[in-house]
Amino acid sequence: MISYEGLTEEDFTLPEMPQPFLPGTRNRNPLLYLGLPNWNYKEEEKKKNSPDPQPGTLPFYASYFNACELVLTHEEVPAAEKIMKWYKSIEAIDFKFCPQFHKGISNTGKVDIHKLGVSADFMNRMKSFQNKLGSSLLQLPENYAAENSDKLVSYLEALPKDYELAVELRNPDWFANPTQLNLLVEKLNRLNKTLVITDTPGRRDTVHMQLSNTTAFIRLNAKGWNELDLFRVGEWKKRLQSWYLQGLEKCYFFLHIHDAEGKDDFINYVQEEFGIFLRTK
Repeated sequence: MISYEGLTEEDFTLPEMPQPFLPGTRNRNPLLYLGLPNWNYKEEEKKKNSPDPQPGTLPFYASYFNACELVLTHEEVPAAEKIMKWYKSIEAIDFKFCPQFHKGISNTGKVDIHKLGVSADFMNRMKSFQNKLGSSLLQLPENYAAENSDKLVSYLEALPKDYELAVELRNPDWFANPTQLNLLVEKLNRLNKTLVITDTPGRRDTVHMQLSNTTAFIRLNAKGWNELDLFRVGEWKKRLQSWYLQGLEKCYFFLHIHDAEGKDDFINYVQEEFGIFLRTK
């Protein structure tokens, strides 16, 4: 449940932050990958004997979005054959899957070098997505505190350098000490890993606005069609324009919409606002 009680537009104004890890020159081919956590979009509109692609299917979803934050991989690692089936269903489309790391890696015990074996198995399976594989999402649970920073960095250092990965922090301790957070951002930059920005009402600390490389990974939690959410979309549009002018290469932007009423209108609004970025190479 998302609550905006006591919050105003001022609370959702995105802070200006220097971005030392952007090259400082304009990116003339901005890439924006926009999507939802799953592809059951408009599933309720599916009708018997309706023409393909049918609502609620991946090909139908891919006609509206060019990315999916694949939350299902958090619960179950799909078989390679299933991944290949998904791949082939949208093979001709420029599309990216951003799978969440399985909970056995992120939410069972500590994320450290002891998870390297199971992590390698997971990443090898995700490589079945081939050129459709975007940035995988490693969500650290709220009890994974900043005191584990060295363990996290050692774990990330041991992962393949060419595997695209975004890390989401949830424990407030990570954001309480700006110096400590900046140190982690520097280490992520050295490893070419992305630090997730999570824009959620009531947790403004996770809107830290620090980019660790030339990729942005943004998760927007919203009710949907209301004035504050429309304002938030406008804020992100302006910020992405600024970052692309500074050399941002690509952005994964995922909408987590919690109210069904007005959901489609909100999605249409975001797509219209972000349309200037929705180009592909």
